Amino acid sequence: MKAAQVIVPEAVLTDLSATGKDQAVTQLVAALVGVRGIDGELATKDLAARERAGPTVFAAGGRMIAIPHASSGAARQLMMAIGVSAEGVDWGAAGGRANLIVVLLGPPEAHALYLRVLSRIAALCQIPGFIDQLLSCPSPKELIGAVAVAEERLGEIPEAEGLPRFCVVGAGHGGMAMAGHLTLTGVQVNLLGGAADRIDPVRARGGIEVTGQVEGFAQLKLATCDPGEALASAQVIMVVVPANAHGEIAQRLAPHLHDGQVLILNPGRTGGALEVSQVVRKLNPAVHIYLGEAQTLLYACRVTDLTQVRIFSIKNSVPVATLPAYHVADVLPLLRKALPAFVPGDNVLKTGLDNIGAVFHPAITVLNAGRIEDTHGEFDYYIQGVTPSVAAVLETVDQERVSVAEALGVHVSTARQWLYLAYDAVGRTLLDAIRANPGYVGIRAPGAVLHRYIDEDVPASLVPIASIGEMLGVPTPAIRSIIHLASVMYGVDFWKTGRTVDRLGIRGMTVKEIQFLVAGAIESTIPAAQPAPPVGADIAGPSRPPTRQ
Repeated sequence: MKAAQVIVPEAVLTDLSATGKDQAVTQLVAALVGVRGIDGELATKDLAARERAGPTVFAAGGRMIAIPHASSGAARQLMMAIGVSAEGVDWGAAGGRANLIVVLLGPPEAHALYLRVLSRIAALCQIPGFIDQLLSCPSPKELIGAVAVAEERLGEIPEAEGLPRFCVVGAGHGGMAMAGHLTLTGVQVNLLGGAADRIDPVRARGGIEVTGQVEGFAQLKLATCDPGEALASAQVIMVVVPANAHGEIAQRLAPHLHDGQVLILNPGRTGGALEVSQVVRKLNPAVHIYLGEAQTLLYACRVTDLTQVRIFSIKNSVPVATLPAYHVADVLPLLRKALPAFVPGDNVLKTGLDNIGAVFHPAITVLNAGRIEDTHGEFDYYIQGVTPSVAAVLETVDQERVSVAEALGVHVSTARQWLYLAYDAVGRTLLDAIRANPGYVGIRAPGAVLHRYIDEDVPASLVPIASIGEMLGVPTPAIRSIIHLASVMYGVDFWKTGRTVDRLGIRGMTVKEIQFLVAGAIESTIPAAQPAPPVGADIAGPSRPPTRQ
């Protein structure tokens, strides 16, 4: 990375009108707010606090340079605004009149990179003639170009120390978003894809163009289809593929895993970590890794071109659980160095059964199959697709999911409660709550029945819920009906391809044994082993012997 990549073009003011320090900072922050959607009030507050602690202002080339900067939660990524004033802005008694004002903001997780960029700015200002050159630039484009040219002699900014090295598995919407976002926070990222036609364009360009809530060109360390090459240097492996591919991906990765690596499914859906654990143990029985799953994907995103992804939003918090549960104490500090939105989840039963997609996606799609095929999805999926009759089925599917969770001793939210918690949508019934949710307005139905709402959510969400229910004596007739209809529509027996208790490795286990398995309170049928602690973790390691994955 270079400092020129951090400059926001729309926040380069080549003729700054401010006369005082506070006014200058306000104008530059306002420019960042306009294009990056940062919290302007928090940014201004944090910049002021940092300035009170000790202003960064110095002389270079006969000019005064001010660099108000802050590590702030107002920013999702590192960003820089630049103001130029030929007459100078009054910076107070200690600073004189500043001709060049550089506002630098970075999120706490990018603190190491933020400090290196700050050092790079200071180094650039010491180059003879550099400041005068910037003062003479008539446009933002020319100013950024001048910075880039001057920076060539200094080379790349060294990688931030103390951050784990990541491998993102999957070059779809979520994988591209995660790889791009991580890279822009200063993390070294390898991207592993499954098909050359998806990876080759990224490799040829050298990275991913990210737009939306986070923006910039993310220069990847590596883009490849070779799992051995991608995993060799990775400390954290983020699997971002549809849940129905988890088993296949686990087979592909297992021979290349090594002790102490962290592998997280994003998300696990229902039973993801249990399924992957079975595959890894079968194919690489000697390896000891840390295995976990996120409750949902961190991003709302969409690939817009072969090398471009748009991040519409980044969730404020996403629970992560590990198998066994107490490994979250080892894994979470490492993840949060780069992705602080991850928070501790209870266990993989909780993350798996709090899977609201299991309620909404398959049933609405199956019950609207004729409408989807007739209109090619030209209707609002939730607002028009959920009628009173459809809602009655959803209520029953949801109650069966909750009943299976209760049988396992797990508390989960009902779909109606989840709508309130996630969207503040209130209703006396599930139908009322769905229609009261403004977030669902305008979400169109899939263009075809052949969609991940069926081929992912049925085998990786409904099948495990129904299979566990059958083993524990909890009836799930509505869920089983949706599975059967989806199987008929697809010409696929989802019972054979889905996550049954056999694939999850829990057939014949009692509730107590399952709870102990996911909690790690006893070793159950899995022999004990001691993986190396995750490289870069700030903790000594687990207090109890972890289960081998």
